[in-house]
Amino acid sequence: MPWKLPLLFLLGILMAMGCQPEREPLPEGFDIQGHRGAMGLKPENTLPGFYKAVDLDVTTIEFDLAVSKEHKLVISHEPWFRANICLQPDGSPIPQNRERTFRLYEMPYETIEQFDCGSLQHPSHPDQQTMFAVKPLMTEAIEAVDEYVRSRGLPPIGYNIEIKSDPAWDNSLTPEPAVFARLLHEELLALEDRLDTPLLDRVSVQSFDPRPLHALRAIAPALPIVILTYTEGSVDDHLRFFDLEPEIYSPNYGLVTSEHVHRAHELGMRIIPWTVNRKEDMQKLVELGVDGLITDYPDRFNELYQRR
Repeated sequence: MPWKLPLLFLLGILMAMGCQPEREPLPEGFDIQGHRGAMGLKPENTLPGFYKAVDLDVTTIEFDLAVSKEHKLVISHEPWFRANICLQPDGSPIPQNRERTFRLYEMPYETIEQFDCGSLQHPSHPDQQTMFAVKPLMTEAIEAVDEYVRSRGLPPIGYNIEIKSDPAWDNSLTPEPAVFARLLHEELLALEDRLDTPLLDRVSVQSFDPRPLHALRAIAPALPIVILTYTEGSVDDHLRFFDLEPEIYSPNYGLVTSEHVHRAHELGMRIIPWTVNRKEDMQKLVELGVDGLITDYPDRFNELYQRR
């Protein structure tokens, strides 16, 4: 009888493995985008976060842009320093009721880079590792990440760049959309000249604001455009709002239905929802047929699909 126990134990394991739900295989070219790097694990929109995203095999790094006083492009989700994630150069806190007065558009980059935006525990991401981290310049960040990728023998990585724009911000928190779009295009062209590998064919540009996307389409028609939306409605509703034919349609993940996926594909667009952090939502979206997803936790996606 004792010899039967190991056999029964092994049989139980095999049966349990057989009961695991089968998952749809990932389609070729599925795009895993690290939201602000790997925001759930390292400080958002910083080099440590971007390196972490590379280590977790993302295919694209998603980040946001603001503009400094001297019109340099700075990677930042807001055009100001948030009180709950940033500290002043002397280490003192930023008053919550005054955070929007700490405007990047009124500071030279030599001042911006003295703020610490990684040492405070992120209120929405308790697993995020804290460390000193600064808001980098876009050009320096892309150069650093490309070198990090090359040093590890990995294929070139993509960049999904969000222009943070709002009519209420024009000429106070950010430049006008046409100026913002021109600055981005000029910096990308200059950076591509300095890099050993092509850049523009690895870049897409997104926004919730149609205006900078129209401006960019006018000066760089070959650059892939992404429309971002968080409002309910059909694909056609959102296209009418933007009055654009984008390459990528990027709705909030909670809005996505099979109809959205079918219609996007019917119109020749890829659909890449944001920001998908729960494994069950990741699996559901893959099964619906999306072409990629944006997540704070690339590690969770890797665990789900055994990518590592």
